[in-house]
Amino acid sequence: MITQLDSERIKEVINASLEDIPSKNVATLVYGPFAGGYADDKAAIDVLVIADMNKPTLRSRLKRFNSRKIRFLIVDRGTFEKDLENEWLGGILAENIITPYSPLLNEDYLWSQEVKAKKMLINETINNLVLGFPEMSRNFLIKPEFFMFEVMMRRAILFPPITYRFLNITRGDLWERNRSLMIRGFNAAIKEFVDEGKLQLADGGFIKISEDHIINKRKKQVSRLTSLLKSVRVRIVRYVLGVLPNIMDSLLDDYRIYKTYFTKDKYAEAPIRRLENPKKYIFIPTTFGLIPFTEKITINEFIRSHMPETYPTKYDIKRVGGVLNSVYLLKFSKGGTEEKIIVKVFKDWYGWKWFPLALWALGTKGFTVLGKARLEKEYSLNIFLSSKGINVPKIVYVSPEEKLIFQEYIDGVDTSKIIKQLYAGVKDKKEEELLAAIRKIGCEIARIHNLGISIGDCKPENIIFAHDGRIFFVDLEQAGINGDQAWDVAEFLYYSGHYALFPPINIVRKITREFLRGYLESGGRVENIRRALSPRYIKVFSFFTPPHLLAVISNECRKILKSDISAGLTEV
Repeated sequence: MITQLDSERIKEVINASLEDIPSKNVATLVYGPFAGGYADDKAAIDVLVIADMNKPTLRSRLKRFNSRKIRFLIVDRGTFEKDLENEWLGGILAENIITPYSPLLNEDYLWSQEVKAKKMLINETINNLVLGFPEMSRNFLIKPEFFMFEVMMRRAILFPPITYRFLNITRGDLWERNRSLMIRGFNAAIKEFVDEGKLQLADGGFIKISEDHIINKRKKQVSRLTSLLKSVRVRIVRYVLGVLPNIMDSLLDDYRIYKTYFTKDKYAEAPIRRLENPKKYIFIPTTFGLIPFTEKITINEFIRSHMPETYPTKYDIKRVGGVLNSVYLLKFSKGGTEEKIIVKVFKDWYGWKWFPLALWALGTKGFTVLGKARLEKEYSLNIFLSSKGINVPKIVYVSPEEKLIFQEYIDGVDTSKIIKQLYAGVKDKKEEELLAAIRKIGCEIARIHNLGISIGDCKPENIIFAHDGRIFFVDLEQAGINGDQAWDVAEFLYYSGHYALFPPINIVRKITREFLRGYLESGGRVENIRRALSPRYIKVFSFFTPPHLLAVISNECRKILKSDISAGLTEV
């Protein structure tokens, strides 16, 4: 660490060393091992000099200060600020004020540039979160440390030699000191984003990405190719500039000090794996409380760790899912009462399991394939719909690393059984009750659509009537914001026709009519029904439903559109 006396003497050496440069020094700082507090007897003092110059300049010099070397890295102000704003030189200059530094000249200027650099990095990071987790990002509760470790990880991936500096900075005996030096600038940048409305403060010292920023970013949908090309450019620039003696010698000091300090870990994992996982500082809410996004837990570990002590260790797991999904029913006994939890395993869809589904909906409906993305949709849309009063299973727990979601079990009857009862024939009063249930489903789907949500997989099996009369929507892994709502209408109606080969035509008409009446009376868009009549939707369900039933359903839709029910309803 540089003392006040050392600072004054270093300033004298710096001024004497730069007398032949026809420019004015804007700011000067010490970076590297001395600024980070981990310098040993062999480490040089690294000094960055920012000067006003007429042309772009990046040069190095070597001087002596008592028994130590002083390595000067001299850069013009314009180049320095461009590297802070857009990593013009691969971020090699920005790193010196992102990590701990000791200001020697013009501390105010350096502070303003530090905040500007960290603000740029935070902006890039939250944009990546929104693009990478378009649904779940609205539920993230983020600690400020996330940005700090995310910057380290990204830079280490792009330029591995810098990893040793980060590991020296974050080692146990120095971490509290260096953390306080680094987090100060990130907190100042976060405050500016809060004032601008991009971020929001939450209880417990957490930060949330604002809904407005998520919506605006998703509308723009910045190309991933742009980010990829930037990363490639940064990697190339860093390796090219890595030959500059001052830069490489400083990093060699970091490497040597790291090897000296971590001698006992000779056979430990690769250095980059020693860096803190940034996602440890992102949390998501569940009924068991907040959990880190890095949570990795199996079903058995969940039972051992998170079930109340009153539960016995005896339990039963039964697979209840189909081909594309692995869904399990977890049963417990508690005081003679059976309790149940649904566990979904979100594996990637690939090969022949996925091909029939893709072929079935070819050109009409796109399905989310990757397990991570489907888990994200299931979690996020569940949380959102629940907050709006729509009945969905509670999220008990999430294990993002294992792609597991633990959900409340809904005890009831799925809508396919109601439709089958109607097809089998029931007495007048019972028929009225069942048709009223279909109408109520239409109402609930309209409510969901009015929130700007499409369900994505709107089969009757995924709509459950609980024993208390509430309607629950399950299996939301294909749901989304601003999705294809006409698909929901088409899937519910046309898929309903396949539960019997020759169902009573009048019942098929009544089911269609009651569903649409409920849908329109609750504010469902007429346009969604009109679009559901398109051949592109009808042809998809011809794999399941006989053509004559598809004709009956579509004709009934046309009658409803011409009736007084849809008269005067808006198209928005």
